[in-house]
Amino acid sequence: MNTSNRSVRFARRVSFLALGAIALGTSPAVAGLDNSVWPMFQHDPQHSGRATVNGPQGPTPQVDWDYRSDSRVKSSPTIGSDGTIYLGNGKRPLTALDPDTGTEIWNANVQPFTGKPKAGLADHSQPAVSDDGRVFMGARDNNFWAFFTGTEPGDTAGDVDWTYHVPHDGDVTVSATIAQDGTVYLGSEALGAGWFYAMNPDGTFKWPNSAEVEDGKVILRGSLKNISPALNLDESIVYVSTKRDAIAYRTSDGHELWRREIADKGFGSLAPNYTATVSNDGQVVYFISKEGLWAFDAETGADVWDEPFVPPFPEGSSKREELKSAPSIGADGTIYVGASKAKASSHFYALNPADGSVEWAYAHTTPGAYINNQAAIGADGTIYVGLGITVFAFNPNGTLKWSMLLPGKMESGPVIGGDGVLYIGASKRLFKITD
Repeated sequence: MNTSNRSVRFARRVSFLALGAIALGTSPAVAGLDNSVWPMFQHDPQHSGRATVNGPQGPTPQVDWDYRSDSRVKSSPTIGSDGTIYLGNGKRPLTALDPDTGTEIWNANVQPFTGKPKAGLADHSQPAVSDDGRVFMGARDNNFWAFFTGTEPGDTAGDVDWTYHVPHDGDVTVSATIAQDGTVYLGSEALGAGWFYAMNPDGTFKWPNSAEVEDGKVILRGSLKNISPALNLDESIVYVSTKRDAIAYRTSDGHELWRREIADKGFGSLAPNYTATVSNDGQVVYFISKEGLWAFDAETGADVWDEPFVPPFPEGSSKREELKSAPSIGADGTIYVGASKAKASSHFYALNPADGSVEWAYAHTTPGAYINNQAAIGADGTIYVGLGITVFAFNPNGTLKWSMLLPGKMESGPVIGGDGVLYIGASKRLFKITD
């Protein structure tokens, strides 16, 4: 990467106001996604939301412990290969928790870098863990952070490896995606434009400057908030979405392969999650928007369904429910997603991947709205999702397996953190639920 990008690694402290990216440590050149039970947003780079272990079976699961965060839990935790829980936590901005007790192991050490004990507010950016002992996340100070987890020799847990300061007024609410070759895909809001990057593991830019790439980034021409880039199976294509467009880029150089308009306008708030999800066979990519759930050919962007799935009108209502959470994919390809009309009406849907038709729908009688409430799926097919203050576990046929109340509103999706273990945030607390 050329020095005009101002993204050079240094062994000494340098002001982040003048630089794009700075490294305060050394790291291997190649690092992939951690091989843990839940290392990033929706488990894997395709964002299936499906774990390789089972969650709590019920019928009466219990809260094992709860941890009180400095701020509302708006992003899900992630899990390291040793079981450590990584949680975006206020201005800390990252906290590592003991999975057995829920006590703090460490908080991010930003003092040597910023001159202050705390940094920008952690928000919707979910941590992502690499297999070489680093965890990546964004914050609402225009910074994307890479912290050491302390699992590699010579690394101090919580210290900053490097950071990238987005050179414009734009919060980093995007959850990073780590590819198997170590590339870290991230983005930020840019006054409505949206900037999208591919970073090498050492914090330098991967994509060379071209007609489409400027200083390592592509400009999306649309707002980029609260999403996570998705990769196809061979990781040759990366998918992102704005409020209006579904976009596919070539991972080798940032070249735009295709773009589809999926809404004439988007939701105005930060909370809705427009993350794309790739089918199990890699042939289809699913996008949500204010207009519905779309299915496109993963390589060409052509329509797979005759029309997008649009939630039906609730009985007696003149307004439809809306999709504001990313879909999850079962082992058989079934698509699971929740929809709500404010807090008045909510359904959880199972959709046929062939045509988007409804296989079953669960009508909620408890209050709440599906906004950034992605579902997690256990190895046995059990689907876990939070709505309002209630956690639900569904069997694959749509029957309710169990439900339980938590003392707070859920604003992010659950994660399966080990056999029989579910983590979910509610208000300012993170809960560990077990049998």
